[in-house]
Amino acid sequence: MAFKITARTLLELGAELIGSDAVALYELAKNSVDARSPVVRIRVQSVLPYSRFRHAIDLVDQGEMPLAEIRQNIEQWILPDAPAGAARPLLAALTGAMDASDFRRLLVEGYRDINFVEVSDDGEGMSLHDLEEIFLTIGTRSRRKEKSAWSDQDDDPSRTLLGDKGVGRLSVMRLGEHLSVRTTKAGESRWNDLAIDWTRFSHDSDALLEEIAVVPEQGPRKENPDIHGTTIRVSWLKGDWTRAKFGEMLNAEFSRMVDPFDRRRGNRLFRITYNDQQVTLPQIPQRLFDLAHAKVSARFEYLDNRQAQLVLDMEYRLNTHKKLVVTLPEVRLVSVTQSRSTRVLRRLGPFKVEFLWFNRLFLTAVEGLGTKSDVQAMVRQWAGGLMVFRDGFRINPYGGGDDDWLQLDKRAFGRRGYKLNRQQVIGRVNFTWRNRRLVEQTNREGLVDNEYKEALVSILQKVLEDFKTFSQNIEDELKQEDLTSVDVLKARVSKSKTEIQRRIREIAVDAPEQAGPLKEVERLVTALASQIDDVDTIIDDYKDERRKFVHLAGLGLMVELILHELGRSSSSTLNTLEGVDKSQLAGKLPAVFETLESQLRTLQKRIETLDPLSTSRRQTKETFTVEDLVQQVVDARDAQAKRHNVAVTISSASKQPWRIKAVRGMLIQILENLLSNSFYWLKQQAVVEPDLRPRIHIEIDQAANSIQISDNGPGIEVAEAEEIFKPFVTAKPPGEGNGLGLYIARELAEYHDWTLQLVGPAGEKVWRRFSLGLIGKGK
Repeated sequence: MAFKITARTLLELGAELIGSDAVALYELAKNSVDARSPVVRIRVQSVLPYSRFRHAIDLVDQGEMPLAEIRQNIEQWILPDAPAGAARPLLAALTGAMDASDFRRLLVEGYRDINFVEVSDDGEGMSLHDLEEIFLTIGTRSRRKEKSAWSDQDDDPSRTLLGDKGVGRLSVMRLGEHLSVRTTKAGESRWNDLAIDWTRFSHDSDALLEEIAVVPEQGPRKENPDIHGTTIRVSWLKGDWTRAKFGEMLNAEFSRMVDPFDRRRGNRLFRITYNDQQVTLPQIPQRLFDLAHAKVSARFEYLDNRQAQLVLDMEYRLNTHKKLVVTLPEVRLVSVTQSRSTRVLRRLGPFKVEFLWFNRLFLTAVEGLGTKSDVQAMVRQWAGGLMVFRDGFRINPYGGGDDDWLQLDKRAFGRRGYKLNRQQVIGRVNFTWRNRRLVEQTNREGLVDNEYKEALVSILQKVLEDFKTFSQNIEDELKQEDLTSVDVLKARVSKSKTEIQRRIREIAVDAPEQAGPLKEVERLVTALASQIDDVDTIIDDYKDERRKFVHLAGLGLMVELILHELGRSSSSTLNTLEGVDKSQLAGKLPAVFETLESQLRTLQKRIETLDPLSTSRRQTKETFTVEDLVQQVVDARDAQAKRHNVAVTISSASKQPWRIKAVRGMLIQILENLLSNSFYWLKQQAVVEPDLRPRIHIEIDQAANSIQISDNGPGIEVAEAEEIFKPFVTAKPPGEGNGLGLYIARELAEYHDWTLQLVGPAGEKVWRRFSLGLIGKGK
């Protein structure tokens, strides 16, 4: 026994699987590209709209309207831009119809002949044997076998292969009910023909697929044996192919099918006509590239040792001109993708990203492009986020009008402050046949969900997030540059106040009737000057509130860590209990709870560190020993260190205890935040380097008045030595970090007039040591 397949199954793979007419047409065009045709000709002829055809059929079936009147209506329904004489055969045949049945038959046949979509090429073509064994074999492996023979270590193959599932040809079922194929290979003397009536595969039929005969046959002789290529005509169209609809399809969808960043490629590849009139695909104007307020490019690549890295190049051009190049090594990418190994990253394959960013508020009229509204409409036409292309051909629906696959809009409108949304971005992601594990869905609606797609999405979101941070920092700097000091502002207001009062007195002499309004103006100026005088008080209040924010945010981070540990401990205990055989539970309980007790004791040490951070003690200075405090913090992380095999060591050159007077809780918080970073990145480094023996070393140097914390993790690039201390800057993925830890640590250090810096040897590209200098009077 074997599966029996009904003929109507083809509907599920063709007409009902493909989401739009544009995608169906695109699938036919891809077949021509795979056949190595340098040009793909698309010809659309639409004479009688489908909706009018269906209405005429209904009128005939109802039998209430005279056939002559129905024919007259059909003649009036012929599209005004139809090719001259195209409707004449249909109208002539209907005139000679003998009865309603004959009229209906002639109408169906005539509609089939005058309305069609045709795709032709000069590709390799197909022999009669190819039609039988390849074209008529659903799910053929011919192209997949060819692609599987390509090696990632070899050069690119001589041709691009876009399809490999063997079902793309069924997309024609969405367009129309009748298919005709005429094809030939070079050297053959005849054309090879195939005709298929898709109505025989309808849901109304229970016939098995093998019971419906579809037989290719030899066609007429060729004028020249060297001719090769294929023409596919889809007729009996199932939709209204008006000029307006076809134009909308080209503008909104088909223009994006071939990479629009390669501006002229679409019109070089496609030759399109509608009712015998040539149509060109819209392309992104070169001026639009020049108008972009920012340009971003990124490349995901492999080093000689096969480790992955991401290189991000950003250029910001709105009201300034600044550039930034960032390199994310493999360990950072492990964190970004939250991978448990490097396997996915190293098998993902190289790809490139490029996008333009526009702040629509700053778009202006441009000669050659039109008014401000025209330019905004042009950006809107091409915007939508990041489109995806494989070997220069699009993978739908990414970057389309209704698609937010990278959650750009969700992220933008779900947070306060600076926003980056799809309508600001025109971009592309380019990968190739080498990205084999990024597999397209059969319905042509994106990539199959798997771990490789998840990694791709995470990396692209990181690119967008880093650009958002880069651009936000620039905007903040520009705003800062625009601000003047309070003293200068007060001086300017005082001078303006004096000048205004002088002018008011002059005007009052010349126009005494305006005395009332003039006094009101003078009152407002005086009030403004008084408000400026109060700014000093406001600034002091702000600073106090800022200190409160820093303290509370730091306390929140500590509580979050402790809750995480509590959850992990209790979850581990429950898992242990669930895994114990009930008959042995009594004997196992003491050991289980002994382990839990040990974990909770460790957790208690962590909770004890919260006491110095309490609101009542957050600014209470006391004298304590630095060595004891450091040991307390390290002991509190003992279980975590054992769990991740991290060796934590402390050294001190001084023979005498180092006693200082400071806010104990703040020093604890600084050390906790630094250790938290070390533990996290050592864990990521262990993924990249399985033989790593992770270690953290804390050096207490009383002579230099410093505490140094270093580890053997991935380190931080020297260029980012100051950037990492800014708020909300983080290399961790969402859910793992909020970018406040180091910011809060430095703020707490500065409260004591201490210093906190990332340091390292001169000439090194990466530093792995934080230095906390404890010299200062404090607040």
